[in-house]
Amino acid sequence: MEEVIFHNLIAFAIISILIVVAPFLSKISRIPIVVVEMFLGAFGVYFGLFHITEAVEIFAKIGFLFLMFLCGMEVDLRGFRQLGKNFLKYAILYFFVLYLGACSIVVIFGLPHIFIAALPVMSLGMIMALIRDYGKDEPWLNLALRIGIVGELLSIGVLVFINGIYSYGLTFELYKTLLVLFGFVIIIGMIFMLIKILFWWFPNFKIFLMPYDDTQNQDIRICMMLFFVLIVAVMWLGLENVLGAFLAGMIIATFFPYKHELIHKLNDIGFGFFVPLFFINVGATLKIDIVLHNPKLLYYGVLIACSMIFLRILAASVAFKKYFTYTRDLVLYAFSDSMPLTFLVATAALGLELGAMNQNTYYAFLLAAMFEGVVFIVIIKMIYTFWKIKK
Repeated sequence: MEEVIFHNLIAFAIISILIVVAPFLSKISRIPIVVVEMFLGAFGVYFGLFHITEAVEIFAKIGFLFLMFLCGMEVDLRGFRQLGKNFLKYAILYFFVLYLGACSIVVIFGLPHIFIAALPVMSLGMIMALIRDYGKDEPWLNLALRIGIVGELLSIGVLVFINGIYSYGLTFELYKTLLVLFGFVIIIGMIFMLIKILFWWFPNFKIFLMPYDDTQNQDIRICMMLFFVLIVAVMWLGLENVLGAFLAGMIIATFFPYKHELIHKLNDIGFGFFVPLFFINVGATLKIDIVLHNPKLLYYGVLIACSMIFLRILAASVAFKKYFTYTRDLVLYAFSDSMPLTFLVATAALGLELGAMNQNTYYAFLLAAMFEGVVFIVIIKMIYTFWKIKK
C-alpha cells in the first residue's frame, strides 16, 4: 500500500514541477498555456519522466469538472435578457448553419457521427483569453463572447445527447435519458425561480450564506458543496457529469454576483493546479511515437481545424453579414470562435470512451486542438495588426 502511495506521489511531484514550468514556457514561446501543458504531458510520458496512475487520472477528471465549473461561472442567466430577440434569431440561424454544415461534412466524407458534435463545439476559455489581450470593445470579440455563452450551453447539451446515443442507441433507454434530462432542466429552472423569490423576500439570507466579510471561507465551502452535490445528482440520474459542474458554476454566477473575489479565489484554485493537471494528463494520452510513425495524424488534425474555421466563416457570413461592417471583423470572429480547446478535447475523450472514434481519430483531435491554440492565435494577431481598415 505504501509503495503504491509512493509511486503516486512521485507522479504528482513530477507533474507539479511541469505545472510550475508551464507559465514560463508559455511566456517565452507566446503559446497558450493550455497547449504548453499538453505538450509537457506528451513529452513527459514519452521521455519517461512520469507515468499516469489511477490517482492521477481521478484528479485529472476532477480538474476537468472544475474547469467546467469555472466555465459555468462565466454564464450569468440574467444576462440573457440583455441579448435581445433579434440577436437570438441571428444566433439560432448561426447554429443552424453550423450544425447543418457539420452534418453535410459527415455525410459527404463518411465520418463518424461524433463529428457532428465535435466540429461546431464551442468554449469560452480562449475567447476570455483573447478579451484580456484585445478588450471587449472589439465588435468581433463582443459577438464571440455572446455566441460563446450560448454555444457552450448548447455544446454541453449535445455532449449529453451524444453520450445517450452511444450508450443506449435508439432504444427506450435513450428516450428515458432524454426525458430525465428534460425533467431535470425543468426542475433546475423551477429551483432557480424559487431561489430568486427567496432572495427577493429575504435579501439578508444571501448575505448570511456568503457574507461580504468572510473570515472562514464560507463561500468556498458552499461552492465545493454545490460542485460535488450537483455532479453526484446528475450522475445518479444517468446524465453527463459535466452538466452538474456547469450548473453549479451558473448558480454561483447568477445569485452571488457581488462576490467578485470569489471568482479570483476559485480561478486560483482551479488554474493553479487542477486544470493544468487535466491538460497534462490529456497530453500524456497522446503517444508521440505513434504520431511520429504516422505523420498522417498531423494532416488529419490540420483538416479538422480547417473544417472548423470553414464552418464558422460560412455560418457567420450567413447569419452575421449585416452585423459586421468590415470583412476583417467577420474573419477575426470566425477564428476567435474556432478555438474550443477544452471542449474539443472533452468531446474527443468522450468519443474515445464511448467507442465513437478510434485511437487515431482521438489523436487527430488532440493535434487539432494544439494546432488551433498555436496557429490560430498567430493568425488572429497577424490579421489584427496588418489587415488595416479604411474608415
